Amino acid sequence: MYRFFVCLLVLALTTQLASAAWVLKESADRPAPTELEFTERHVQGDAGDVTLWVVTFNPKACAFAVMDNPTGAFDLGTASEKRGALAGVNGGYFHPDRTPLGLVVRQGVEIHPLERAKLLSGVLSVMPTTITLQRTGAFKGSSAVREALQAGPFLIEKEKPIPGLEATKEAARTVVFQNAKGRCGFLICKSTTLAGMADLLATSSIFPEGKIIRAMNLDGGTSTALWVRGTPPFYAREWKSVRNYLAIVPR
Repeated sequence: MYRFFVCLLVLALTTQLASAAWVLKESADRPAPTELEFTERHVQGDAGDVTLWVVTFNPKACAFAVMDNPTGAFDLGTASEKRGALAGVNGGYFHPDRTPLGLVVRQGVEIHPLERAKLLSGVLSVMPTTITLQRTGAFKGSSAVREALQAGPFLIEKEKPIPGLEATKEAARTVVFQNAKGRCGFLICKSTTLAGMADLLATSSIFPEGKIIRAMNLDGGTSTALWVRGTPPFYAREWKSVRNYLAIVPR
């Protein structure tokens, strides 16, 4: 029994240390459409400093939308302007021939079906009045789904980091999330590991607008990009052409 309580104490201390590994050093609002909140956040961690660019919105006013790019004709900025988006990031994974990996639905039309794969652990879906971020196994397809994007891995579930995420390979990251106050959003980060990203997302002091309750990794690395409407727009440009993008659009 004594050993059991010692193990619990060690686990609690380890959790506290993990949550304290990231510290928000500076946060600044960036210009954005009135429907959005856009901030740049400088965060200090045990392995070094990272910068986050975070965009959030009220799902009653805006929604996510998939922007498909089958031939590579559009970069994120051009696609976002054409779609009338308020902001956009790179989307899901794809094969070298540009065939999508996992479920992709755009304006009610299924571009690619759901797949069962360890990497594709989550689905972001949009219905007329709701936005849902859930595990692939819980997703129920229906004609009410207007937009959907399958990706992964899941990083945060029930406000907690997913255990066992890769912890050695640093790269640029793109993340889509929902917070405890009902807001949705996405962010980019350059750069950290998947495990580091999950720990960062679970650090509530970095996200004072609302604790993140669910988060999923999108295609990152050289695909990572963020565009936010403005004069001029903010554009952290992608390094290679991608198959699809995820936009925030007015409802």
